[in-house]
Amino acid sequence: MESCKLFLTHHAPLGAWASLTFGAYGMGVSVDLQEPNVEETGALLVGEAVPGQIHTLGFVRQPESSLAAEGDEEKKKQYKNPLEAFGLFGPHQIRRRMSPSRDGFQAGRVELTVHTPCGELPDGDQVDIPALLCVPGLLLEVTVDNRDRNVPCTAFFGMMHRDMKQIYAMDQGNGLRTVGYRDQWMFAGRESDGVYLVRGLDAVQSLEQGKRLVHQNGPAFLCLSVEAGRKKTMYLAWSVYAQAGSNGATATSYYYNRYFSSARQAADYILGHREELLLASRKSEEEIGGKYPDPGRFLLFCQAVRAYYACCQLLRDEGGAVRYNICEGAYLWRNTMDLCADHLVWELARNPWVVRNIMDQFIEEYSYTDRVRFPGREGLYEGGISFAHDMGCYFTYSRRGQSAYERSNDSRNGFYFHMTTEELLNGIYCMAGYALKTGDAAWLKRRRDVLEALMTSLENRDDCVPERRNGILKAVSEKSGACGLESTTYDALDHSLLEASGNLYVFVKTWCALLLLSRCFRLCKEDALYERAEKMRNRCRQSIGAFRREGSPILKANAYREEIRGAVIAAVEALAVPHMLHAIPPSGEEEMLDALREHGRACLQEGVCLDAVSGGLRLSSTSKNTWPSKSVLAVYVLEEVLHVEVPRRAVEEIIGWAQDSAKTTTIADQIMSDTREVVGAVYYPRIVTSALWTVMRH
Repeated sequence: MESCKLFLTHHAPLGAWASLTFGAYGMGVSVDLQEPNVEETGALLVGEAVPGQIHTLGFVRQPESSLAAEGDEEKKKQYKNPLEAFGLFGPHQIRRRMSPSRDGFQAGRVELTVHTPCGELPDGDQVDIPALLCVPGLLLEVTVDNRDRNVPCTAFFGMMHRDMKQIYAMDQGNGLRTVGYRDQWMFAGRESDGVYLVRGLDAVQSLEQGKRLVHQNGPAFLCLSVEAGRKKTMYLAWSVYAQAGSNGATATSYYYNRYFSSARQAADYILGHREELLLASRKSEEEIGGKYPDPGRFLLFCQAVRAYYACCQLLRDEGGAVRYNICEGAYLWRNTMDLCADHLVWELARNPWVVRNIMDQFIEEYSYTDRVRFPGREGLYEGGISFAHDMGCYFTYSRRGQSAYERSNDSRNGFYFHMTTEELLNGIYCMAGYALKTGDAAWLKRRRDVLEALMTSLENRDDCVPERRNGILKAVSEKSGACGLESTTYDALDHSLLEASGNLYVFVKTWCALLLLSRCFRLCKEDALYERAEKMRNRCRQSIGAFRREGSPILKANAYREEIRGAVIAAVEALAVPHMLHAIPPSGEEEMLDALREHGRACLQEGVCLDAVSGGLRLSSTSKNTWPSKSVLAVYVLEEVLHVEVPRRAVEEIIGWAQDSAKTTTIADQIMSDTREVVGAVYYPRIVTSALWTVMRH
């Protein structure tokens, strides 16, 4: 592992919707619990001290006065330059190494490692998930190398909280030494491991002199004495606790409440099982680490998988059923369906049952049937089944059959349009993805009526008259309202990708969805349904001509809207999941793949879908707003499926976008392609699509 930059990073236990967030020089630490918003909790200080000398690996907003209380003269005196005496290492003195399960920082004699194992979960719908895999906290190591000294030193790990009287430092009993906040979170070490507490406004002097003094004000530290000529490690736990995980239509509690009733219990468990956690961390690293030779692409995944788990909840409802939820970063939507389809590239590699769990929730509680209109035609016609955009927002599950995002609209100016057509396709991706990855034909057969309903819904959205069908989805749900518009997942990007009806991206995704459905019907031995899927897929293939432009290999962004002129390289990304599931390339589809290949090559030109300033990849030629998660999918398809060479600079920009955005937001998925400015989608889980460059590649 090469040394990487100092950017803000989530460190998250699985299923707790929590993160210990730090890593950027010039920024402090944010302790995040059920809040998708990084706000500075204080300064994180890790170091070693001897009389008259202290060296600190610090994650600090400003060394001067940012943590001092304004307007209070007494506090100004006490807190004046509160970090000046800590001897902070500069950014060029800090070396950082990151893997999928370890984030390590080293400077001078001090090293800090945070372990975030990302191992497989047993099927939570069938068996109990062990406490070790869902404990709401992390194991940390602080190592100090005192072998070149002939005097003992003090290793320390602690925090200068933004309001220092709000935290505590105390012996919790059973030899557990802790620094924490209420019963929401704590850092802890064991007396039996030599860990002791230091706290007070004069903490620097106590650290230098090795004193064990606690006064409930000022910065608080967990400490370890390191003898002269020794190198020692202090093992610490960070843990969180919450009871409820949601309200609204479905009330849940965190799965970990089966084992733990406080942050203290979780911390005690982490310290008592440190060897197992260290082994799990190493195992995650060995399974994923080093599988891709490009260190930049690998680092992007290491960064992204942490954001994914920072948005994750592992829950149980009042009936005891397991519910898996991914919060859509700072946008807050619960289990956003269009993200679920992209998360497949990681979930099918790690925990395929999670996909089934989410789809069971969507089928039972967040599916609906509708009627549709056709552009330029009067009347309402039968539509069919589809799925809500999401299951709710933030802490609340929506009413059954309704998303928190979508609404009926009178005008095309705005957001929050229905995504009925695309969510239908995404539901097919998720159902087929799980079944084809696992071979679970029994589950598919139990959902046979749903599979047929999906096929019927696709046909109906092509045309109400079978003889007119051409494989291009063009119907608009009556739920959309007077605006007559359904949007796509790219609704925040530009006009060339906004409208679902006749859209090139939706067309390619329809073709892919039919490939996946055909495989499912074969798996279930449903010959009649298989023939229907193949018939519609053949119509799709024959309709590629509707998207051709005279004299140009670039396909139209919309078959029915000549005024939409953008070149949309995003259209190819729909092939990623089917290729991962070995459904592409199918035989007899050369015309479709050749058209997409030539389209991709033509889009990869400067001033088209390569930004003229940065060389970064634009998903549409008419929008500088571009998304790393979808860019990863597009690059994967271009390289691995269509065998089109992507300029190295374009890939380097994707990695650069993620690292630049992480300076203040951990990771973001809406970036301006020319300036790397963040314009939305912060703390975003979808960039876990970069698993295509690691685990799913092999």
